[in-house]
Amino acid sequence: MNRSIELSVESKAISSDPDAQCLLAILARLPAGTSLDHLKWWAKRVGRVTSSIGTLNDTALITQRQEGASTNCFVLPVVQSYLRNQPLYNSPKIRRLVLLACCSFVLDHKSEPGDPSSKEHIEELDSEKTNIQSILHGVTTESLSELGLVEDVSDVFAAMLAFAWYQFWTRPSSETLIHLLELVPSSNIGKESVLRYMAEAHICLGRVYVKLARCEEACKALEDARREFLSLGTPSDRVRAAHAALYLSDAWCYQQHAGSEVEKIVREAQEDLKDDPKGSARALMYLGEALWYRRCFDDALETLDRAKESLDKLGCRVEVVECLIYMTRSYALKGALEECLETGKELLRTARSVGANELISDGLVGLSRCYIRMKNYDDALDTLKESLSIHDKLGYPKLVAIDLELSGYAYAKKGDRLGATIAYEAAKKKYDEMEQKNQTRDSSCDCGENLRKLEQGDMELKPPYLYDS
Repeated sequence: MNRSIELSVESKAISSDPDAQCLLAILARLPAGTSLDHLKWWAKRVGRVTSSIGTLNDTALITQRQEGASTNCFVLPVVQSYLRNQPLYNSPKIRRLVLLACCSFVLDHKSEPGDPSSKEHIEELDSEKTNIQSILHGVTTESLSELGLVEDVSDVFAAMLAFAWYQFWTRPSSETLIHLLELVPSSNIGKESVLRYMAEAHICLGRVYVKLARCEEACKALEDARREFLSLGTPSDRVRAAHAALYLSDAWCYQQHAGSEVEKIVREAQEDLKDDPKGSARALMYLGEALWYRRCFDDALETLDRAKESLDKLGCRVEVVECLIYMTRSYALKGALEECLETGKELLRTARSVGANELISDGLVGLSRCYIRMKNYDDALDTLKESLSIHDKLGYPKLVAIDLELSGYAYAKKGDRLGATIAYEAAKKKYDEMEQKNQTRDSSCDCGENLRKLEQGDMELKPPYLYDS
């Protein structure tokens, strides 16, 4: 096989065509291949892309495949492996070109849900995520030195951070952030820049860990971020430290800290954000969440309504969704079910208009629990099916477990013993696989107790706690 590849690589058609050689070297570093449209990003330095593709096709060094409306180009793994051992195709110049093209692609598609280009940017990053991850995770201190990027590494670190936020909104993962936190301290970008990248990475990591139900690690990462920003000491860094404190208050709720501590850290952050309109509105939102956590539902609703109004005027649609989440929960725990349903529907509509699965899942969470409280089990199960699909795609083990537990309860209430048993067994397995905190253990025990009742033909199950997610 290697001999056959060698003959193609050393053929006159390839050896006499520098553009074809350069394009082959680039494509060999993209494990998932890429579309013809995206070659404008990866192959900016290739002069004659179309004719080079024809040459590579003729020599069978690339394959092309139609995927939907796009034509994708691939270098087969066996050819990639061969080329990695050929200096011409694995030179520092080629590796630098591919790394910088990758960073440029990520940074040019950097946005958050609610931004006008967010949907398009997420779709573009989705199509290249395997290549991006392979390239960014392959960066080492040694390779940065070899590629002459030690003194000019800011775009690489910024791209890693932007890609980690994209993952947060699509399928949270800590891998990119942990790799970034290993690289930054050994860089030559100055002490302040090192500390600032570390702090930003810790904020993102803390939020990722909350989503993955790894709350102890989340608290540590967010405490590190807060401390690092405070040590930098500039006014803008103090604002970022206050944001870290707000995220930390959220993690503390999951860890079941005392309500007074949660409210205290939010009010401290509120003071530091008073001159920042968006930050001040977000702090008001977190204060509403803290009041919800303390079960002061009327105060929570009044605070969240004010925060929602301010955030709406500022165009902060993601935060508007967050306000609606806790307003739905507050109405539910007050027993105001009609208001809960109305707010839950507004929550889901707003989340769908923003477009991120992360936010749509929050809307489905609120609405499904409202339906269960109203004993509308058919609509609850329809909502939970969509919720479960999204949470599974996002990789949220705790929310998958809760969806399954609630589904088991709804099936039982409809008299479907088999459906209830299957759902509770899957929920218990998920809970048992998670970090064993009191809440997780209690939920697993509740599932086990309900499974024993189902086995005995008893359909009067212990109801789930509807707002612990």
